[in-house]
Amino acid sequence: METAASLELVAARLRVEAARLDRAIVRYVEPAMRLLPEVWVGPAADHLERELLNHRRLLGTVVSRLCTRAGSLEWQAAELRAAEAAAALGGAHGAV
Repeated sequence: METAASLELVAARLRVEAARLDRAIVRYVEPAMRLLPEVWVGPAADHLERELLNHRRLLGTVVSRLCTRAGSLEWQAAELRAAEAAAALGGAHGAV
């Protein structure tokens, strides 16, 4: 069984990777989109533009899914912590 701490650690790692990927989109894909008309012309430019848009969309989806999964893990960790606290309170009352 997973612990709350291990779930929180995985969630934090997912958020770090999502942020890293988001920065890569801003650092590499966005500038390529801006420079495209200055560097490429004709059908090749149209194809490259479609490819860049598709990759930006796919990478954005991955970022979103990583963040969603991290949120789910954080919620599970909070539920585990609440259950542990409730069990500790129940055990303390039973011992009295």
